[in-house]
Amino acid sequence: MGGLDLRNARRDREWTQAELADRLGVTQAYVCLLERNRRAVPRRLAKKLASVLKLSPSTLPVGASRDALTADEATAALGAVGYPGFAYLRKRSLLNPAELLLRVLRHRDVDARVVDALPWVLVRYPDLDWNWLSREAKVDDLQNRLGFLVSVARQLAELRGENETAQKLAEQEQTLERSRLQREDAFRESMTDAERRWLREHRPSEAAHWNMLSAVNAHELADAF
Repeated sequence: MGGLDLRNARRDREWTQAELADRLGVTQAYVCLLERNRRAVPRRLAKKLASVLKLSPSTLPVGASRDALTADEATAALGAVGYPGFAYLRKRSLLNPAELLLRVLRHRDVDARVVDALPWVLVRYPDLDWNWLSREAKVDDLQNRLGFLVSVARQLAELRGENETAQKLAEQEQTLERSRLQREDAFRESMTDAERRWLREHRPSEAAHWNMLSAVNAHELADAF
């Protein structure tokens, strides 16, 4: 979240710096420093700014936590960024969508409802910080999980006629392709051998390409979204 984001959003709402300062509980001089990038936006204030100015969650700073999100934490985070399936949790604390994705993918056993929601996040927020997300995913060897989700999201965008979003996702898909791993992976590492055999035979082609044991596909998600 930079000063230009703040200034443009404030002007879009036709507020003066003093009016924004009053809503934030800070001084006009401090708002001026933020807009001129003389001060970094602190994390505690970033969430309030995103709420007050109706900014995209992708403008929020990413956190330093490397902890995986539990199922409850993931559903709450998805509800907060607007996922319809968890809309009743919309008032929960916001995470940057890139951070949300990464911390979900770090979990050894991701809830199936959460996995189904992740392509929606990528379609809804295609302008997230891809450099950060791709770099951090590679650190934990999660690029196949991410690449598969991007492929599904790209197909989902195409089915919905969102061509600009589909093109952005296709570009990231190509970038992740260069780091695709040969080893097999899954969103749920605790599945049985029988489940693994079934998925190897019945998974969609995108899952096979990314060496993922998953039945998630864009056509089924399109009906759900």
